[in-house]
Amino acid sequence: LNNNCKLIYGDFIEQSQKEIADSSIDLIFTDPPYGKEYLPLYEELAKLAVRALKPGGSLVFLTGHIILDDVFTIFNEFSLNNNNLGLKYWWTFAVKHTGHHTKIHPRYVFAEWKPLLWYVKGERVNDLVISNTIGDYIDSVAPLKLEHEWEQSTVEVNYIIKNLTLENQTILDPMMGTGTTGVAALKLNRKFIGIEKDNKTFEIAKSRISN
Repeated sequence: LNNNCKLIYGDFIEQSQKEIADSSIDLIFTDPPYGKEYLPLYEELAKLAVRALKPGGSLVFLTGHIILDDVFTIFNEFSLNNNNLGLKYWWTFAVKHTGHHTKIHPRYVFAEWKPLLWYVKGERVNDLVISNTIGDYIDSVAPLKLEHEWEQSTVEVNYIIKNLTLENQTILDPMMGTGTTGVAALKLNRKFIGIEKDNKTFEIAKSRISN
């Protein structure tokens, strides 16, 4: 679209190999689908983060409580123990959604918040970020879902971008959906790269981001 924004249509596993240079990204922010059948995506996300993040860069992603144990198991394989440029688990933010609560039937729980996991590439987070102590509770709002049923609110992505990056740094969303991360990144004067494999969703993202 312009120098600050690149939108890529296709599967991120393939496209990121071609389009994204090693150690070129300051922050990966994404919202993968939840559900056990999608766990292979989390493994690919970890691989992408190890390769594409700058040392000290952050990977932040939403996930579901019910697959947390699986996600931690996958990410342990990419942790620092095995190599110094692996990922280090840093923290979990709680994203509180107003509005309805999702009932997790098999566990008899109403989910009233969502885990937002934060991993860092290497031993420690970028010093520019560490100087800023940030709160781990994010009061979100229900998204409008005007464009798409899975559309996310911009509250959490704004919060993360503001606190974990500086102006002109590069943010990647490898499963960008309708482009919420891109809209937030560009408004905050960051560079954005987004990848989406569903054609209809990609077109929605493109029109949202270019407006």
